[in-house]
Amino acid sequence: MHTNRMVSASNAVQAAEKHRHPADRWFYVGVTLAMVLLNLVSFAPSIINPSERTVPLPLTSIDLAHVLVSLTWLLVFLAQVTLVPAGWPAVHRRLGVVGVLLSAALIVVTWFMLIEGARRGFDLSGDLVPKGTTVSPGAFLAPANALVPFGAFVAAAVWCRRRAAVHKRLMMLAMLTTAGAPIAHLIGHWPSLRPLGLLIGATVVIWSLLPIHDRLSQGRIHPVSLWGGVASFAWQTLFFVLIANTSAWQAFAAWLVL
Repeated sequence: MHTNRMVSASNAVQAAEKHRHPADRWFYVGVTLAMVLLNLVSFAPSIINPSERTVPLPLTSIDLAHVLVSLTWLLVFLAQVTLVPAGWPAVHRRLGVVGVLLSAALIVVTWFMLIEGARRGFDLSGDLVPKGTTVSPGAFLAPANALVPFGAFVAAAVWCRRRAAVHKRLMMLAMLTTAGAPIAHLIGHWPSLRPLGLLIGATVVIWSLLPIHDRLSQGRIHPVSLWGGVASFAWQTLFFVLIANTSAWQAFAAWLVL
């Protein structure tokens, strides 16, 4: 009986996949590839030309763990969004267990990497904090707020894993929350990108991808695409505006890095 239900669910997924708009079918693959490219362009310069690094290569163990887990997470995500349009939903579901474990690992290693960086007061690459300068623990730990929507989106996606339209959008939103770090490093390489308007514009574009895609391919914007993006953008913006600069946050961050 259980086997019959699994077969029926697999057939339903395959049937739904055949009726999807071609743009919808490959949108997730294209955005994931763009995210992989963004990470390569952002982090590769300080590795290829380490002369501007604050600390020479090789990386510390926690930074290396962060790099390996982040890269593996992206590659698994790419495999996941490729398997479904390729007609392999069963493999997609099995690989999903690995994706969930990697998501949890990514939260853990990112947190400890930020704690280590906050204790130093600068990043190893020199992209975020120029060589010879330091920042407060509160400023260094502020980007950790992105871990909250990331974890929330992944957890919600796992909960809604049987609702394909919701599940895939939640996972895409989770991936988009990780764009902040590579964008920050990219700005570090090219100071001409630093104007606030460009940064806000890039952020708005990122969170507009899903709603625009939904409107063009489905004729309507899915509520998850709209409100998930609005919630994440609002959370991260309000955190930096209302919390990150307060004395309470600075004191809390200083306590964390003791």
